[in-house]
Amino acid sequence: MMEIKPETFKASLPVQIRFNDIDAMGHINNNIYFSYFDLGKTTYLEKIQPAKVSWTDGLIILAHLETDFFSPVYYKEKIVVESKIIKLGEKSGTFLQQLRNVKNGDIKCRCKSIFVTYDARTQASIPIPEDWRKAISEYEEFDF
Repeated sequence: MMEIKPETFKASLPVQIRFNDIDAMGHINNNIYFSYFDLGKTTYLEKIQPAKVSWTDGLIILAHLETDFFSPVYYKEKIVVESKIIKLGEKSGTFLQQLRNVKNGDIKCRCKSIFVTYDARTQASIPIPEDWRKAISEYEEFDF
């Protein structure tokens, strides 16, 4: 079995597994994981969003996903999605997320996703707004 490097996450969200998330093998279908990760990203952004930050000045779009599946998640298993931003560039950043079993701590899968800040009006990437960068840096306690 592959050794999984432990990570610390401040943002954690319990996931309710729905019946339609299950495939014929009795576990969560792989494409459903990405819906859970989207919920985690939304929760993360809500946690760091101080009142002064305008999230309408730009949008986040995904440019790349890289996922490792370590073991299946089964119906009725208690899991959380954990999220953090591990890198910020000029116009992009990297989320690290994982699904973890609440009872035994097993990491079920881990995903790195690269996002780009984007202006829907101009249909072009934009620099990460400074208020976003500041809010993320303060939340993660890391100077990006």
